[in-house]
Amino acid sequence: MKFNYKNRGFVVLSLSLMLIVVGVVNYQLSKDSTLSVSDEFKAYEQAQIDKNSPDKEATLVDSIKGKVTIDDKEDTSKTKETNSKDSDVENLAKETSKEIEETLNSKENMDSDTYIVDMKMTRERQRNQLTEQLNEIINNPSTADGAKVEASNMKVEIVKNSDIELQIENLLLAKGYDEAIVFIDGDKVNVVVNMEEITQNDATKIFDIVSNQSGINRENIKLTNNR
Repeated sequence: MKFNYKNRGFVVLSLSLMLIVVGVVNYQLSKDSTLSVSDEFKAYEQAQIDKNSPDKEATLVDSIKGKVTIDDKEDTSKTKETNSKDSDVENLAKETSKEIEETLNSKENMDSDTYIVDMKMTRERQRNQLTEQLNEIINNPSTADGAKVEASNMKVEIVKNSDIELQIENLLLAKGYDEAIVFIDGDKVNVVVNMEEITQNDATKIFDIVSNQSGINRENIKLTNNR
């Protein structure tokens, strides 16, 4: 049998062309697949970015602008509450001190024969009322911690001032000033003695005792007589 080389060449050429076509098709399919996967991945990645970006951006903006968060609002509310209660404590103390001073300096009261005794009772009564009000603030569950501390400190100061006043009155008694009342209010002291006239020598002795016991400067000590 005689082989036809022309037919063989045609077959080889046909096979070669087919291989080339298959290769091109596979390459194009692979490229399309890769592009498709890449596009899907980019879409997914963008979706994640879009999903997370608003919160992060908002957080950044809030931080820059100083915008108050929910927690911060609660803290601010507590701060306002504390400041309000602190003002209540301070106002209560100021009102009590004012009432005691007005009673001490009242001309009508000074003319009374029982002035010293009456004023000491008034001083203690007013302070007891203040202490009760402070206890209400401390024991109130809705009171802020800062206000409770303020009220507790005020109670300690009341006890301290009462002790110093008693010490001064006892020392004045030992020096011959048997009828005297002392009232300490912060960095000020009111002293009233039951005398017709206060001499320079008397004033010096009284100022020394009051200043040494209270630690308050003489210029902040008010000395008067009730006769």
